[in-house]
Amino acid sequence: MNLQRTLFKGNFLQVDIVNEKYEVVRRPHAVGALIYWTECDKLVFVKHYRPAIDKIILEIVAGLVEHDEDPSQAVRREIDEEVGLSVENLTSLGSFYPTPGYSDEVTHLFYAECSGSELNMNDPSENLEPVSLKIEDVWTTVLMDMKTSLALCLSKEKHLLKHFGNGSF
Repeated sequence: MNLQRTLFKGNFLQVDIVNEKYEVVRRPHAVGALIYWTECDKLVFVKHYRPAIDKIILEIVAGLVEHDEDPSQAVRREIDEEVGLSVENLTSLGSFYPTPGYSDEVTHLFYAECSGSELNMNDPSENLEPVSLKIEDVWTTVLMDMKTSLALCLSKEKHLLKHFGNGSF
């Protein structure tokens, strides 16, 4: 039996001590989606300021699953909030523990084919900027975010990037 006590409880995480030895970060499940924008034949990302590393990085649309949602509902909501596109087709890429050494967070990744006439950020509380890139530009872009790199690799492996050439990064 694991004995645990809570050291800190915030809005989006909790830190527990387990068996008086392990610091464990408790987080809600998260989602992320690599978006193919059908009208423009491009992939959509967001430039997102991340205070923990004090950098703006390029990453896939992502967010937390709310208590009354399943991951597919959450990713559709995040796509609408962050880039303003409508999901036409959604394919699961799998679920993963991004940092199992200290956190119980699970991230559910998707490939989304989306439509819309323009990119719009529908949640002004977010500190991000939607951007679209040609696939050949994505393969040469420095990506520092693991979920983004994994979503690209899995989408390519599953032949979901059929619209694009076979690049590598």
